Amino acid sequence: MKTDLTATTEITVPMGLGGRMQFDLTRALAGLSGRRSVGVFMHDNPDPDSMAAALGLGRLFEAELGARVTLVLAGIVGRAENRAMVEQLQIPLVPLHSLDTDAFDTLAIVDSQPGTGNNSLPKGRSADVIVDHHPARETALAPWCDIRPELGATSTIVLQYLRERAVPLDERLATALFYALKTETRDLGREATEAERAAYLHLVSLVDHDQLYRVCHPKVPKEHFVALDRAVRSAKTYGDLVVANLDELFYPDLVAEIADMLLTFDGARFALCAGRYRGKVYVSLRTEVDDTRAGGLIRRIIDREGAAGGHGTMAGGSLHRLVSSAEDLQATFDVLVGRLQEALGRPRESGQRLVTG
Repeated sequence: MKTDLTATTEITVPMGLGGRMQFDLTRALAGLSGRRSVGVFMHDNPDPDSMAAALGLGRLFEAELGARVTLVLAGIVGRAENRAMVEQLQIPLVPLHSLDTDAFDTLAIVDSQPGTGNNSLPKGRSADVIVDHHPARETALAPWCDIRPELGATSTIVLQYLRERAVPLDERLATALFYALKTETRDLGREATEAERAAYLHLVSLVDHDQLYRVCHPKVPKEHFVALDRAVRSAKTYGDLVVANLDELFYPDLVAEIADMLLTFDGARFALCAGRYRGKVYVSLRTEVDDTRAGGLIRRIIDREGAAGGHGTMAGGSLHRLVSSAEDLQATFDVLVGRLQEALGRPRESGQRLVTG
């Protein structure tokens, strides 16, 4: 029988990383004693925080359990910076389709949770380990369950583990964790806590800055500029809300990339972006309004038609129903925009083109 390993007594976060931690790591590791093969899952199209947290958790399991660890990639790494991160830092992602998941005696998931709809945990099996900073779901049940929505990044939690157990950080792992904090918090300006700031300062002297530069400034393909052109031409404004239908996506997380860009428009406080990849509709929401819960907003606009989640100022989701044409996607997007207006307490109205001519 599995035992709930979430500690009921508060322990101090080690070595000055800020905040308080409600998790007994020693007890959690003891509960995995004897485990030999761990599959670490991320959300399907992982971002830097997800990949760095997976890499760090894998390092912990190797050091403390002597386990063989596999970082499982269920989707694709599309964004140029994310691809550069994988290549430059040699993150060993293994495609799910090439694996026999029954060979894992332990399943871990980072930066996501069971039942969110954005990961590919094997059906019929429960997660043994959940580490995340998104709001906890009712389905987030595991012997090792460490969910801290008050933090700005999952990598912050994993770094705390590594420091508490004195697991050495090489330049590759330190650079991955540092880049994760940098991107997830937008250079400590978005949802960063004292824990992120302390982690950032701890890591900066350990980073390979040449590699970091190559990750931050990769060459991008022609398709990237095609997407930018499409985004600008399709964008509409509804007061402080700016939206864009990207139609065909070159990779799913392009919607998040463009939503971040649209939020930089002068006067924008909300940005909604959608597109289709292999018929599936992906949606991203960004806001700079501190008291707005982006995850709650996107769940209201997607409703029961898909899976969605997020935290603070950013959220994403996808629809269950596939779309077969640009017209079908546009009709769907119009409905989502209308629902967002209503969720914000505004009347449904026609938008204005961001760029004319």
